[in-house]
Amino acid sequence: MPFKPLDSLPHNRMIMALRESFLALMPLFILMQFVGFVVDLCTWAQWSLPWDALPTLRAMGEFLQFGWPLAMGLALTTHLARAFDVDPLVAAVLVLGVLLVAARVSAQGVGGLNQAWISLGAILLPMVGVWMLRFYLAHLPAVDTRAFAMISPALARTMAYILPFGLSFTSLAALIVFLPGQLQSPLAGLLRELPPELVLVLGAVLVNLLWWLGIHGSIAGGMLTDGVVWATELTPGTNVADLMTGVVYAGGSGCSLALALCLWWYLRDERDRRVLRWALPFAAFNINEPLLFGLPVVGQRNLLVPFVGAPLAGGLVALAALKLGWVEIQIAGPVPWMMPFGLNAWVLSPSPLTLIAVQVAVMGLAIMIYRPYVRAMAAKQSMTEFSRQLAEQLGVGPSQEPHAEGRYNDSVRALQATHTEAQEAMRLVSRGSLHLYYQPKMRAESGRIVGLEALLRLELPDGSVIGPSQFLPVLDRAGFGDMFDSWVLKQIIRDQSMWRAQDFECPVAVNLTAASLGSREAFGFLTSQLQGEGGRNIEVELLESSLSSDLVKVKAHLEELRGKGIKILVDDFGMGYSNLSVFHNAAVDVVKIDRSLLSDASEPRGQALYREICSTLARLGYRLVAEGVETLAEMRFVMACGVHDIQGFWISQPLRAEEVPGAIAGIESRLR
Repeated sequence: MPFKPLDSLPHNRMIMALRESFLALMPLFILMQFVGFVVDLCTWAQWSLPWDALPTLRAMGEFLQFGWPLAMGLALTTHLARAFDVDPLVAAVLVLGVLLVAARVSAQGVGGLNQAWISLGAILLPMVGVWMLRFYLAHLPAVDTRAFAMISPALARTMAYILPFGLSFTSLAALIVFLPGQLQSPLAGLLRELPPELVLVLGAVLVNLLWWLGIHGSIAGGMLTDGVVWATELTPGTNVADLMTGVVYAGGSGCSLALALCLWWYLRDERDRRVLRWALPFAAFNINEPLLFGLPVVGQRNLLVPFVGAPLAGGLVALAALKLGWVEIQIAGPVPWMMPFGLNAWVLSPSPLTLIAVQVAVMGLAIMIYRPYVRAMAAKQSMTEFSRQLAEQLGVGPSQEPHAEGRYNDSVRALQATHTEAQEAMRLVSRGSLHLYYQPKMRAESGRIVGLEALLRLELPDGSVIGPSQFLPVLDRAGFGDMFDSWVLKQIIRDQSMWRAQDFECPVAVNLTAASLGSREAFGFLTSQLQGEGGRNIEVELLESSLSSDLVKVKAHLEELRGKGIKILVDDFGMGYSNLSVFHNAAVDVVKIDRSLLSDASEPRGQALYREICSTLARLGYRLVAEGVETLAEMRFVMACGVHDIQGFWISQPLRAEEVPGAIAGIESRLR
């Protein structure tokens, strides 16, 4: 059984908020790295700048280094607060206030605030702070803010947050003041007692695991171990930091340059490749944040093993080369950590070519470790470009954007068994154009048309028209069914508006997929489409299979629809499940009896079965619709069985939207 938090991490809202926060701050990140690179290069080469600008640049770099985690923390707080329905301004003030309290109580004031701790806090505080606010809001007695709302809605929101904010602020301030000193001593003391080789192994695991979680592993790892890992001497004059940063960490922690090269080779998704075009130049200078947060690599459980394993294996290879005397590292002075691999060998070693050979071997090993994992990930993610094209074709991308990441990651898991079929279905839809047809439904006792069923059709370039059975089921299983539902609803609302302009109105039934009925986000979006004028004369149909899983959630959604005055119909009864106990417990008004049962009624046993089904459903209080009525004899038979409404080719073929108003009058005159 998989460990659930780890299993759900790739599509966790925290990971998506982390990525969006980093991308929003990309200009600041580029400026910070550029200033740092210029300062390090000038210091290493002992260059002087015009107008004695180096001290100014150094001060700017220090300010940016200090301000970056604060900016990242505030951006992350804002994104998380929005994702979890917490006031972003209140959450941001909470996080910033806690960090300032820690600076105030520091013995050296703001300048003495531990850079490592603030970097760690910039990631953890938004998570814990937003969670605390949400927890206290949910569990503390609600504050009556109606009187304040009469003055100002903003004042009412503020009053509701006073107690949750106070409790969260007090708790977090105590933690951030108390924890930094408490976390260092135990780990540092333990590491000092271990052999240097084991310290290297544990350090590699700790640092890269922290990076994979989205936390600056070098800074946070140094803080947690009081710098013991980096300072541990492996051979006289060479410590762990010299070996790992000089030989192993090409592109940054996780051997990110090897990862970037594998991703570039295997990923074909255009969005991912755009991110890689930005990330690769940074990775060449050992800056891996654009890669880790841009794709994101952070939190991708498919990459956890190689992200930790590649630098661990590379560290052991480099250590063996060092112990065997194959390479020699002699550092005369500070070496810019952004110096590209290969070039840095000329500064690190008196035998640069030998060191370069070891660097190449370590990178080759990292590529070999990453290759199968990246290849598998690329195979699973090859649907993303198709899904974006589908969203554009259906016109639902921007409106459903808040749930796009969750939909994609959910679809990746669902696609493992039906990957090829889903790709073929995507290609089929992308080649054609979607249309809605409407099939009339007749009242048995009066012969009047009392409703229409919306039928989805795909028109191909050769002029042929196919039904949804050839593409929709597999795409529904892949997690894209609600996108089609959204398009269908939007089109029905447009068509009804056109009909009203011609003084024609008629209820329209739309068949919703399991994806829309089982997902809170997708269902919420659909109900927003049904607000006001859009919800007039809409009925909802569902297949029995939609009730076969997560019945509690689906039932709650159906009851919500009924509360809005929308009728609920079960479509194709008798085809597949036919479980009365399941949908009898759901909020269903009408049952549509499938054509397959009527076809069997050509024999006496089939007629008896059809009559018995109609009798049973009628006694249970359901209205009945006979589907697939194609002949006069079939119409007379189903009317004798007591159905209320009739639908099928005998009544009418499906009609295009523009044909409906004019065709209905002719159909009614023929049937009376």
